[in-house]
Amino acid sequence: MTRAFLRAATALAAALLATTVMAGSATASPISQRFSVPSGDTCTYGYTEGVLEWRSAAPTVAVRLTGVVVDRPIANEPIACRDDRRYTIATYVAYAGEIPIDRAAQRVDNAALRLDFVLGSNTSVAGIDRVVIQVCRASLDRPSAAPDYCGREYTFRPVSIGPIGS
Repeated sequence: MTRAFLRAATALAAALLATTVMAGSATASPISQRFSVPSGDTCTYGYTEGVLEWRSAAPTVAVRLTGVVVDRPIANEPIACRDDRRYTIATYVAYAGEIPIDRAAQRVDNAALRLDFVLGSNTSVAGIDRVVIQVCRASLDRPSAAPDYCGREYTFRPVSIGPIGS
């Protein structure tokens, strides 16, 4: 009876260890999520798109962002948007609850700019639960801190399939 008990206990311990190792490796792998955010105008002069890579298991400590931010018109692109003398600014803000943890902004005029950066890498605060992305357009003709207009904010969470409008 003791031998049967030891075999059962050993089998149970092996199963628990295997489950723990598998769960640990599953949570350690990053969660990749596509994003696409427009400027909100009829010609889609500006937009950003790419992939958010949520690093680490919850609470997420950093989010890598790769992709592109675009301002139209671009040379040799078949689109009927005339140059409106504005540039595009895309902003990316990582939050932990209601607190902004990290932010980045990319500006481009009549071109496409590649993105590759990490939000949250320079902070000791863990718990990034969402990234909010917004694309705005600002005039080249008048210097101002405020954009002329912005598309709506898009909120991305590591567990959702797509954006959640704010």
